[in-house]
Amino acid sequence: MPDIHNTGRLLRIGTENNRFRAVFLFCFASLGAWMPNLNIWLEDKGMSGSQMGYLSAIPWLVMLIVQPFWGLLADRAGKMRCFSFAILLSAILFAIFPFSASGTTLIAVMIFLFAVFQSPVLPLLDSLTLDHTSADATVSYSTLRFWGAPGFGLGALLTGLLMPKFGSDVCFYLAAIFLVSGWLVAKTLTVLPPAVSAADLSFRGLRQTLINKVLLGFLFILVIVSIAQSCSSFFLTVYMREIGASSTTTGTAIGIQALSELPFYFIAAWMLRKISPGKVLVIAIFGTGLRLLLYYLNNNPYAVIGIETLNGVTWTLLWIASVEFVNEKVPPQWRTTGQSLLWAMYFGAGAVLGNILIGRMYESMPMHQVFGIFSLLVFIVGIISFLLFYRSAKSKSYKIPQYE
Repeated sequence: MPDIHNTGRLLRIGTENNRFRAVFLFCFASLGAWMPNLNIWLEDKGMSGSQMGYLSAIPWLVMLIVQPFWGLLADRAGKMRCFSFAILLSAILFAIFPFSASGTTLIAVMIFLFAVFQSPVLPLLDSLTLDHTSADATVSYSTLRFWGAPGFGLGALLTGLLMPKFGSDVCFYLAAIFLVSGWLVAKTLTVLPPAVSAADLSFRGLRQTLINKVLLGFLFILVIVSIAQSCSSFFLTVYMREIGASSTTTGTAIGIQALSELPFYFIAAWMLRKISPGKVLVIAIFGTGLRLLLYYLNNNPYAVIGIETLNGVTWTLLWIASVEFVNEKVPPQWRTTGQSLLWAMYFGAGAVLGNILIGRMYESMPMHQVFGIFSLLVFIVGIISFLLFYRSAKSKSYKIPQYE
C-alpha cells in the first residue's frame, strides 16, 4: 500500500508555485556561476583593466540593445516559447565558450553570442511569474523570486569551491548545467493565456508608456545606481584579490551576499504594503552608498563577508521595488516590454557604463578607491531620488493612462 504521507509530500513539492521557485533557483544559480567570475576569467587570460572593462560590458550592452526586442517578441509570439528557445541556446553557448574563446576578438564574439540568448531569460521568467501571481492571489512575486537568492549563492559558492581545482573555465560549465536544469522544470509550468491578444496590442499605448516622465526619471536614476553597483556586482572578485582574499573566501563572501537577500524578500513584500515602491527605492539607494563606503574603508578580506550582509538592502529592496514600480506604471498588455526595459536599463545601460568606467579607473587607482568615489555619487543620487519619488508618489500624473 503506498505511503500516503510521502505521496502528499511529493504532490506539495510538485505544485506550480514550487516549480516556479525551482526555475528561479536554477536560473539564478547559472547567473551566480558566471557573472561574478567573468572578470577573473578574463584576468586569467591576461587581459588588462581596460580590456576587462570593455569585454565584461558586452553582455550588458547586448541586453540594452536586444532586450526591448525580446520583450516585444514575447508579447506577440508567446513568453514561454521565447523563454525555452533562449535558455537552451544560451546553455549550449556557455558549454562551448571555454573551448572556442581564445584571443580578444574571438572572446568578444563569443561573449556577444551567449549574451544575445542569455539576456532575456530572467526578464521573461519575471514576466511569466507576474502572470502567474496575478491569477493566484495566494502567492506574491517576491515569495517566488525569493528562491533566486539561494540559487545565486549556490552557483557562486560551488564555483568558488571548484575553481582552485578545475580553473576559471568551470564557471561556464556550471552555468550551462544550471540553465538546462531550469529548462527541464520550466517545461512543466502551466502557460496562462495572455490578458490581451497579440492582435489587440496598441502601439499608441506603448508610446504613451515610454514617454511618461515619472517612468523615465525612475529609469535614469536606476541607471546611475546600476553604474555604481557594478563595483560590487562585477569587480568584487577583483577587489578581494587585491586585498589578499583566497578563492574560497571570495566564494564564501559571494554566497553570503546571496543568502543575505532571503529575509528581505519578505521584508520587501511587507514594506510595499505600507509605502510606495519609490520610497522603498530611496532606502535601497542610501543603503548602496553605505555599502560602497564600507568597501572603501576596509582592507580585511574576512570583513567583506560582513559587508555582504547589506546586499538584502541594496539589491533585494531595490529590485523588488523596481519590478513593482514598473508593473504598476505599465499597462497589462505591455508588461513584458516594461520588465524588459527595466532589465535593459539596469543590466544593460548601467552595467555597460559601469564596467567600462570602472575598468578604466582600475588602471589608474586601486579598486577600493573606485568604491569610495562611487559611494559619494550614490549618496548624491539618493538625495535627488528622495525628492523625486516622495514628491511623485503624491502626484496626479503618477499613473500611466491605459489604452485598449
